[in-house]
Amino acid sequence: MWIFLGLQIIAQLAITASSQWLRRAIETGKNTAIRKNLWMMAEASSGIIWAAMMLDVGTLIGGSDAVLTTWVTILVTMVVSILLAAPIAGIAFPLLGGFTAAGVAGILLFDKDFSSFAQMALIFMCVALFIIAKAVNLQAHKSCRDGIEVERLSQRLAEELRRTSWLSRHDSLTGLLNRSALQDHIGELGDMHTPLILLDIDHFKQINDSYGHGQGDEVIAAVSACIRETLADTAPDALAARWGGEEFIIALPGCETGADDIAERLCAAVAKLTHQDWPARLRVTGSLGVAHGPASAFSSTFKSADSAMYEAKEQGRNRVVSASEGGGKAPRVPRAA
Repeated sequence: MWIFLGLQIIAQLAITASSQWLRRAIETGKNTAIRKNLWMMAEASSGIIWAAMMLDVGTLIGGSDAVLTTWVTILVTMVVSILLAAPIAGIAFPLLGGFTAAGVAGILLFDKDFSSFAQMALIFMCVALFIIAKAVNLQAHKSCRDGIEVERLSQRLAEELRRTSWLSRHDSLTGLLNRSALQDHIGELGDMHTPLILLDIDHFKQINDSYGHGQGDEVIAAVSACIRETLADTAPDALAARWGGEEFIIALPGCETGADDIAERLCAAVAKLTHQDWPARLRVTGSLGVAHGPASAFSSTFKSADSAMYEAKEQGRNRVVSASEGGGKAPRVPRAA
């Protein structure tokens, strides 16, 4: 019996080591076939040792049907407890396979001193345990599938929540901030100096009328991409938003100087926009207005930038006009319309 106990301890250590080895293989995406077979062999060995121990104990406690029936009942309770407590239902099959093979061999081949009733009880017990193991395994698979579906549903809901949250703060066509999101950001800046640049696409109504609204949407998307690329190089902390229609606004928190130069670079970048699928005669330009002021005076600064932007249009478009500190408009160097 002590030999069997020692072997069982070795088998349990082998099960622990092989299962951990298999888990690491699964986590790292390595081939798991060999490790899984070793793990199952360790489980089967444990079952064989359990059967040998029970057969040995059975012959020691006597061969009467009453005693052996009690032994079988205890054994069933023990194994069912193992099955129900097992975190992975699959371990039941190699464990029971080894147990059944050793048990049947011990009774039929090695002439163990068991009555016919005890032999039949042991055989039927093994069959019943396999049925129970299969039921546990099916239930485990069903629970796993249900858990996966719940997880997938949770992920879809989380993704939809993120998408809805993103759409509530961004323009769906351009991916830039929308008006309310920009105003929320501006409201968090306090008295920080925050120049504003307003950009309006020139002759946009003519683009829609001549080439269709689909082409107009492509132009708006192209201009927004141009704004993102230009700001990524010149003002990474800038806040860019689609203010409405073909009009965009860029806020430059903490930018004391350089707002006019950024506007000039934006104007030049928009004027270079083209695409191989666009009509040959389509030309995109923008009129820009720049104004300076603290974030807390956003409304006043916006009005100045808006006025400067309209002055740029009056001067011939495709240019930048900067509002002076006194509220007037100081024209930048005009570009060819």
